[in-house]
Amino acid sequence: MKQRLYRVLALAMLLLSATGFFAAVGHADNHVLAETAVQAARVVASPAGNATGEIPGSKANTMPVTSPVIITGDPEPIVPPPAHPLRVALDWYLTPYHAALIVARERGLFEREGLEVTLTQPADPTVPPKLVAAQHVELALTSQPRLHLLVDQGLPLIRVGTLVPLPLATLIVRQEANLQSLSDIQGKTVGYVFEEPARLLLDGILEKHALSSDDVELKRIDFGLNSSLAEAEVDAVVGAQRHVTRRQLEQSGIRVVEFPLGETDLPLYDELILIANRDSLQQHGSDIRRFLDALQQATLWLINHPDDAWELIRKAEPGLDTQANADAWPDTLRYLALRPAAVQAERYHRFETYLLQQGLIESLTPAKRLATDITHP
Repeated sequence: MKQRLYRVLALAMLLLSATGFFAAVGHADNHVLAETAVQAARVVASPAGNATGEIPGSKANTMPVTSPVIITGDPEPIVPPPAHPLRVALDWYLTPYHAALIVARERGLFEREGLEVTLTQPADPTVPPKLVAAQHVELALTSQPRLHLLVDQGLPLIRVGTLVPLPLATLIVRQEANLQSLSDIQGKTVGYVFEEPARLLLDGILEKHALSSDDVELKRIDFGLNSSLAEAEVDAVVGAQRHVTRRQLEQSGIRVVEFPLGETDLPLYDELILIANRDSLQQHGSDIRRFLDALQQATLWLINHPDDAWELIRKAEPGLDTQANADAWPDTLRYLALRPAAVQAERYHRFETYLLQQGLIESLTPAKRLATDITHP
C-alpha cells in the first residue's frame, strides 16, 4: 500500500510540474492539466487500475513501463584476441647486442603488438638460416655477408630488419702469439665459426700485407671463440664481436690484441640482421612489421634510458651480468640500429658486386631480392 501511495505522489508531482511548464509557454489551461493529473493519480491508486497504463481522457496508449535491470556482479572481462606466434632463432647465445630483443620482451612490447614471440638459441650457429628457409621459424639473425652467400646457394632468404648496421667483427690475437704486425700471422692457427665469411673477412684485412686466408691454418670452433683462445688451441679468432669479446678475455686474464675488420677495404655491411623466408614473406608480413615496430620502441627507450636498460637486461638475463659486458655497454649502444626496418639498398648492391668481383658468388642477385623495408612495400 505504501509503495502505491509513493507512486501516486510521484506521478502527481510530475504532472503538476508539467502543468506549470506548459502553462508558462501558453500550451494548455492550468485547470485542464490539473484535472488530468488528478485522474492519473486515481488510476494509479486504484487496485484495478488500467493495466495498459491508459490515462483517462487520452486516446493514446503508452508502452508498459518495465523496471530497470540492476547488475550487481562484476562485468564479464574483455577477452583480448589471441596473440600471433612469431618464432625467432638467434645467431648466437645472447649478448648485449641483442638488447632491443630483450628490452622489447621484458617491457611487454611484443604483447602490446599482439605477438607471442619465442627467442631460441641455436645448438649449432649454422642452423638458423636453414630453419627460416625450411619455414620452421619465421625469423632468424645472421650477418649481411652470410646472407649474400646463402642466397647465392639458392636459399629463399631476404633481410627484413637490422639490429647492428655497422661491422663489428674483429680479428683477436693472443699476445703470446708474438705478432708484431699482421704480416706475422702467416702460418698461425685462426679459429672461426663460419668458414666462408671468415675467409672473406681475413682476405679483406690481410690484403694490405700481401697475404690471404690461404696463408693461415683455419680451425672451426663454433661457440668456443673465447675458450679456444684461453686454452691456446688457436693463435687468433676471426669474427669475434668488437668491444665485448676483448673485454671478456681480459677479464679472464687473457691478454689480446684486437684488429677491427671494419677498417679495411671491404664495403660497409650490416653486422646483425633479421632474415625471413622470401616465399612466405607476404603471409607473415603483418606480424613482422609489428615485430619491427616493437624493436624500434625498445631501442628508443634503451637509448633514452641506458642505465635503466642495462639494469633490466642484467636482471632478465643473469648470464649477461658480467663486468666485461657492463664496461662494453656504452660502446654497444652506439652500434644499435635506431630504425630496424630501414634498409640501405645501395649497401647490399655494393657488397653483392664486391663478392662477384672476388669470385665468391656465381651470379649477381638484385638488391631488392636481398633486402627490403617491409614497412614501405
